[in-house]
Amino acid sequence: MRHNEFDDELKYKLFRTVKEILHPTISKKNISNYKIIVNEKIIPVRVFYPKKVTNMKKVIIFIHGNSKITKCDGKYSDISSFFSKELDQLVISIDYEELKENYLEDIYKEIYKTFKYIYNGLIELIDKENIILFGDSTGASAVLYINNQMAKDKITISKEILFYPILSGEYFGKTRFNSIKDKTLDNELIQNLKEYYTKKLKNTKNRSNYKYFQLKSKEEKVYPNTLLLCGNVDPLIDENREFSKNKNIELKEITFASHGFLGIKDKEIKKDYINYVINFVNKDND
Repeated sequence: MRHNEFDDELKYKLFRTVKEILHPTISKKNISNYKIIVNEKIIPVRVFYPKKVTNMKKVIIFIHGNSKITKCDGKYSDISSFFSKELDQLVISIDYEELKENYLEDIYKEIYKTFKYIYNGLIELIDKENIILFGDSTGASAVLYINNQMAKDKITISKEILFYPILSGEYFGKTRFNSIKDKTLDNELIQNLKEYYTKKLKNTKNRSNYKYFQLKSKEEKVYPNTLLLCGNVDPLIDENREFSKNKNIELKEITFASHGFLGIKDKEIKKDYINYVINFVNKDND
């Protein structure tokens, strides 16, 4: 069976509209066994339902990270399902498995095109204030790319949650961040990031491009109301602290957690981050 980042089983295609996702005609237990095609010109999605599928008015759009970096290989189905159950909300995960060998620019463009199509379908059915973006690691960086594109297209969301996003691009030798320099932390992560971006970016000039690394931007930006979650022993903690100085961004540090903590089973770490997530999601918009 062909492996993908969500789980170890081959998934079959099911054609559904955005409206049919919100009003499923097959078992909610079975639908997560399919890659949902809402339009053949965009990326398939995976759908994870809350405990009750009636009156669904809130939706999370989730962009997962690269599993070689997060070490969440085959776990994103469980992670998406966990969010849907804990938050009692529909989770739509963008499954860009078939693009993972492409250059990053092409992947991000296709992710945004898919997000925009899903978003436009959803706002015909629910209030746009009830659409929240989630992303972890490289997926969180894709969310920030989406933010840039949304500003150009005058699209708005009220909230987003970024789990340990990749922000500085300083993984090629020289860095201003002490946590990246700290050899007692997960040095393998920095090496993996170096290899990933060396492969994914077409030329070295892109290593300084804000489209991929938000801390490279010299312009003041207005972000949606954003919760930033990063482990305090993640080598990227210092760049996350730097990013949290931007307006509308709140950082919560997860004790003893490193990069990719969404995929671990530690009960205390899970309890810490899901409590932050629940409080943020349920908090009224200012």
